[in-house]
Amino acid sequence: MRLPRIATTMALLVLLAQPALAEPRWLACKYTDTSGKPQTFSMVFDDLRGTAAILDNGGLIEGTGTTINFQSLRTRFPAFNLTYNRNDGALAVSATGGLGGILTGECRRSPPPPGAPQLTQ
Repeated sequence: MRLPRIATTMALLVLLAQPALAEPRWLACKYTDTSGKPQTFSMVFDDLRGTAAILDNGGLIEGTGTTINFQSLRTRFPAFNLTYNRNDGALAVSATGGLGGILTGECRRSPPPPGAPQLTQ
């Protein structure tokens, strides 16, 4: 008696199941540079594609060597590396030339900024 119910439930779950969907997520980030001046930028990342990019003059500059997991996002750009902690919003920016040390800041979820390109799913 129980086996038909289990089989029916499993068949219903298979019919109603849909693939995981994720949308690109925007972050508004802020850090203080070595002169003490606040710097801000917008970044977008996509968990499913494993990509991260920074918005610069209306265009996206994609990072390389991007790793995204449940806790962090790490990506490299020509002049710096970014690490974003997804648990507490902490941001670390380090220059790739080995100069300047690690700059700290924070990122928060935000809507797409004005002038951001449309991202395809």
